Amino acid sequence: MIIKTLKMKNIRSYKDATIEFPLGTMLFEGDIGSGKSTILMAIEFALFGLGSEKGASLLRTGENEGSVGLIFDVDGKEYTILRTLVRKGKSVQQKEGWIKVDDKVRHLSPTELKEEVLQILNFNEPPDPKAQSVIYRYAVFTPQEEMKTILTMNSDLRLQTLRKAFRIEDYKIARDNALNLASTIDKKSIEFKAQASDLGDKRSLLSKKLKEIEDYEKQLKPLLDQERLLTGKLDGLNEQLKKLSDVKDKLSSVQGEIPLLEKQIEEKDKSIEELNKKFDIAKKKLDELKPKLDELAKIKKPTDKTENELEEELEEFKQEHKRLIKIANTIESKIQDYSSIQQSKICPTCDREANPKEFEEKIKSKIHEKEIADKAVNECEKRIKNLEELIDELKKYNAAQNNLNAYEEQADGFKETMKDCKNKIASINEEIKRINARLEEARKELEQFLEVSKEIVLLDEEIKKTNEALTEIKKSVSSIRSRIDETKKAAEELKQEIDKKQDLLKKAELLDEYLVWLKDFFIATLENIERHAMITIQQEFNQHFQKWFSLLVEDSSKEARIDEDFTPIVEQDGYEQDISYLSGGEKTSVALAYRLALNSLVQKVSIGIKSNLLILDEPTDGFSKEQLSKVRDILDELACPQVVIVSHEKELESFADRVFKVTKLNGVSSIGD
Repeated sequence: MIIKTLKMKNIRSYKDATIEFPLGTMLFEGDIGSGKSTILMAIEFALFGLGSEKGASLLRTGENEGSVGLIFDVDGKEYTILRTLVRKGKSVQQKEGWIKVDDKVRHLSPTELKEEVLQILNFNEPPDPKAQSVIYRYAVFTPQEEMKTILTMNSDLRLQTLRKAFRIEDYKIARDNALNLASTIDKKSIEFKAQASDLGDKRSLLSKKLKEIEDYEKQLKPLLDQERLLTGKLDGLNEQLKKLSDVKDKLSSVQGEIPLLEKQIEEKDKSIEELNKKFDIAKKKLDELKPKLDELAKIKKPTDKTENELEEELEEFKQEHKRLIKIANTIESKIQDYSSIQQSKICPTCDREANPKEFEEKIKSKIHEKEIADKAVNECEKRIKNLEELIDELKKYNAAQNNLNAYEEQADGFKETMKDCKNKIASINEEIKRINARLEEARKELEQFLEVSKEIVLLDEEIKKTNEALTEIKKSVSSIRSRIDETKKAAEELKQEIDKKQDLLKKAELLDEYLVWLKDFFIATLENIERHAMITIQQEFNQHFQKWFSLLVEDSSKEARIDEDFTPIVEQDGYEQDISYLSGGEKTSVALAYRLALNSLVQKVSIGIKSNLLILDEPTDGFSKEQLSKVRDILDELACPQVVIVSHEKELESFADRVFKVTKLNGVSSIGD
């Protein structure tokens, strides 16, 4: 893993800071409390979350939100990760963060982010959000005070911690798990054997149940034969009953049909009686009409002309009468005029004298004309009178004819009524004959119906007795079958129980084999492998520790080694020295040598870590100038692509490829070259 960029916002003493990490060795230099350690804490937080740290220890005082962004490279692939902190009431918690890979951003919870980073770094450890990464703490970065704690802690606790770092803990866990498993298997085997202890009793009981089933089946056979016979008989009786019932159903309507037929005959007789009455009434009325018809038939037609023709002719004579009257009046007027002139002898038109003799002739002529005109008027008046009388006679004739037609229509209606009555009476008589025939037939069917009903009653009695006998047989069959089913069920349950107990015995035998293999082979092999692994790691760890100690401490009278509990032992002139009595520089040398040896071994054991990043926190605290000069040799021999050193020692500036100055002003840290 190579760190490229770290961004901090509102993290401890940093408000907003961005650090670009180059390859090579870099030194973060500054006074105590300037903010150097915050950089290392921010890197670890970005990768693994808070762990056992409190959020309040990272979030800047007075701020409600903060974040750390980290860009790093693993095997040439770049990853960007962002974690955030938020203040809620009196506590500070992590919020959802995100990780960017191949330009794709995924938002994840804090636990999911840690799990993702562990997979990227190939750290084989559980993603516990409340714990630091053990591999990271011992292979990449160990705070200086934590390193000194490892040196002075109880040997058993140190050994337990180192076993986890070296992955030797897996053997112990496997051995403990195997012992727990062996104990569980032993208990399970005993439990299986106890559960199968009554197998013999169960088998004996099963034999008894099978014998009971055999006895029940012997009892059942004759009952089933009898049941089949009764069932067959019942089927035959039911078939007979069905046929008789069908006949009865067909004849059942005859009971209601006979009164209906008798009622129909009665109604038909009444209808004939009513038709005879209707016939007599029509005949009587027809007899009453005959004299009127004879009288009206005697009236002759006075003319062949119609009333309209006579009316038109009458109108013409009336017009002619008016014209003739007008002519007669005109002639009378002329006669009077001529008579007046004859007497006055004066022409009233021209007032000249008139000759009376001339007008005498004219008067005679006009009187003759008048006589002719009066005669014509008299003739016309006679013609008019004759026409009026003829019209009256024609009207009387037409009225008589209308009455005659009406009477004839009535007579025809009476005749039709009489004919219809005769036809209906004949038709009804035919229907009465048919109904009487059906009535006779129905009475015979009624006798047959009564006979069938008696047969059905007898058959029902026989069916009832057969059903009762069959029901008793079925009850016996059902009872025995129920006992057989119950016994079979009990037998089946016994078989299943016996099978389970046999299976339990087989499982117990197999578990006993597993128990032998676990105790006698597997656990012993694990202990042997663990012992050899610890010896090998202890020897290699001792070699690395002695190598780095000899470089840092040039006192030939002092030697150092690691015992079997990985406790650092310092000897001077062959005598062991208590580490607490060493000088400050010597303690730091022991701690740094132990740290570098631990780093080498953990990286070797944890195959997911490559030796390309090393973080050293105050590695030279208490070093002399001569010891400080040895740090360059150590760094050169490590040949690590990226080394991050945090220190307040200015003498380390010459060892670094890049120096970052960390300063704090007014409570705000900043980083400069």
